[in-house]
Amino acid sequence: MPLQRMFACPGRTVRAILTTLALGAVLVTAEAQELQAQLMQPIELKPVVFAGEAKESIGVFTDIANAVFKPAGEGPFPAVVLMHTCGGLRGAPNAHMKQHARELLAVGYVVLVVDSFGSRGFDNCAARLLSNSAGIVDAYAALAWLASKPFVDKARIYSVGYSWGALAATLLASPQSARLAGSELRFAATVANYGGCAYKAGALVLQDTDRPLLLLMGGRDHDVPASACFPLLEEMKAAGKPVQWHVYPDATHGWDKPGLSARGYVFDPQVTKDATARMLAFLVEAR
Repeated sequence: MPLQRMFACPGRTVRAILTTLALGAVLVTAEAQELQAQLMQPIELKPVVFAGEAKESIGVFTDIANAVFKPAGEGPFPAVVLMHTCGGLRGAPNAHMKQHARELLAVGYVVLVVDSFGSRGFDNCAARLLSNSAGIVDAYAALAWLASKPFVDKARIYSVGYSWGALAATLLASPQSARLAGSELRFAATVANYGGCAYKAGALVLQDTDRPLLLLMGGRDHDVPASACFPLLEEMKAAGKPVQWHVYPDATHGWDKPGLSARGYVFDPQVTKDATARMLAFLVEAR
């Protein structure tokens, strides 16, 4: 099947239907991949600590790192744990994370922006490549913090990640992630922007995924190729797993970052707008 056609059709393709009887049973009955075997070593289990009062607006000079923002009123409101890219949160090229936080806040979500890098003393992946285990435990620490607040609807707390944050967030759809972090709480759903199903030797979409997961991917993403998701996602969907996806055929990695030309990334305002719309629609549906 041509890759372009595969990207355009997220439903059951002929290939998925033909392989459902053979492979669907494997997905259901086979022992799921071991999460820790998929994570870069060393495993990091000491999470970021969150504190401070929630703010109701995000200004030009507002520091969003490990900060929480809420709509006006008492709530309870749905909430999003927002996880950053490999570029972290510092510097002009990372202003897109502030924009995403503003958009979520404007439509009624409490937003907690996790800073997994700055809290550990570095700015980006060029300085240090941090294991996704840190992203996982940070996300669950943020989930616990939000769930303790009266203005948050505990049943509607979601995770949304971009790039490095997407790789970590994708693993949150597996129950193994909660066990790794020692959490009794789970996210209601996850959205991964320019993430994928595998990174280097590790799987990201695990066979025991049991929470709604939306992957938004670029067809020209050479950092995390979307091709690794096929036919896996089709097979999982055919087996009843709560996975959804959309591939933008001409989009690169980092499609939402204006002014960034590193590594062949191309800012695409139309893809950025559409990805945000799909994310918001998915979160409403996941309620």
